[in-house]
Amino acid sequence: MSELFQMNQYVIRTKYFRIFGGAFYFEDLQGSVVAYSNQKRFKLKEDIVLYSDESCTTPLIQIKARSVFDIATTYDIINPQDNTNLGSAKRQALKSIFKDTWTINDSSGSPYATFVEDSISILRRFIPLIPAKYHFEMPGQPEILMQQGFNPFIKRTQVTIPPSHKLDRKVIAAVALLSSAIEGRQS
Repeated sequence: MSELFQMNQYVIRTKYFRIFGGAFYFEDLQGSVVAYSNQKRFKLKEDIVLYSDESCTTPLIQIKARSVFDIATTYDIINPQDNTNLGSAKRQALKSIFKDTWTINDSSGSPYATFVEDSISILRRFIPLIPAKYHFEMPGQPEILMQQGFNPFIKRTQVTIPPSHKLDRKVIAAVALLSSAIEGRQS
C-alpha cells in the first residue's frame, strides 16, 4: 500500500504555469513527494491518474468523468491495480456556484459523505488570492480538513485526516486531487 494512504497529514502542491496542463505533487510534511499527477489540458472527458511518483509507472488511483460536461457530472474513483470501483464524487451544480459541494457515493452509488467548501467559491474565482477551505462530512466521524495556505506564487493545500477516520484514504486523495484539478481549470 502506498505511503500516501497511511498518512494523517499531507500537502498538495500545485504547479499551474505549464502550457499543457497542471502538475500536482502530494508531499509529506517534510516536502518529500509521495504521489504525483499530471493533468492534461484540452481533454473533452476527464481521466486523471494519481501515480506513486513522477515516473508515472505505478498508478494509485484513477478518476474518470462519466460525461463531457463537468459542471455537475459524476466522477468514478477506480483502483487501477484491480480495476475495482471505489465509489464516485458528484458535484452539486447549483450549490457549487457559491460554495463547492460534492456528494461522495459508495461503489453501489449510495451517498455516504459530502465534501463542502467553507470559503465562498464565487468570490475566490474573481479574487484568486483568497485561500480555499474545505471539509469532508461523514455521519458519526470527525471532519477531514483541506486548507490552502496563502501564497500568491505556489498553491499548497494541507489535508488533515483524523487518525481513525472511516473514509477510505484513496477516496480522500481522489476527491482532493479532483477538487484541485477543477479549481485550477476555473482560475
